[in-house]
Amino acid sequence: MYYQSNTKVSRRKRGDLSGPIYTILMIVFVIVAAIMLYNYFQSRTSVLTTQSQISIVNPQLAGNVYSITVENIGTTPVTITSVEIYPQNSQTPIVTQTVNAQLNPGQSTSIVGVSQTQFVTGSEYVVVVKGQTPTGQVVAAESIAISQ
Repeated sequence: MYYQSNTKVSRRKRGDLSGPIYTILMIVFVIVAAIMLYNYFQSRTSVLTTQSQISIVNPQLAGNVYSITVENIGTTPVTITSVEIYPQNSQTPIVTQTVNAQLNPGQSTSIVGVSQTQFVTGSEYVVVVKGQTPTGQVVAAESIAISQ
């Protein structure tokens, strides 16, 4: 008996915590970890559900006329701001057109224009379409078009 009571006193002197306090601390730890994981996955989900993406569906070049169909394949509205057409392996565009076309998700539009330079039949051209979301994010798409 004397030996047992002496053990209890020495535990208290060491600063050991009792079982219920350990249990409460573990519950608090698990709750905090769960909240942190929940917030992490919620932020990842919101990033994945708001995508801004455009696609050039059907670029056509013939003579000095071009027609480019652009589709919003994302989940947020995009305003198409410009179209540029470059000859293959060139840094200088032969066409630069400013556009202001609002595209909601799933919508498409055709951009038609006339180039001051003739497109060479059978030559490849790089078509670049740029746009912007309501939050200011810049989006772009690039495609290769072969002149007819």
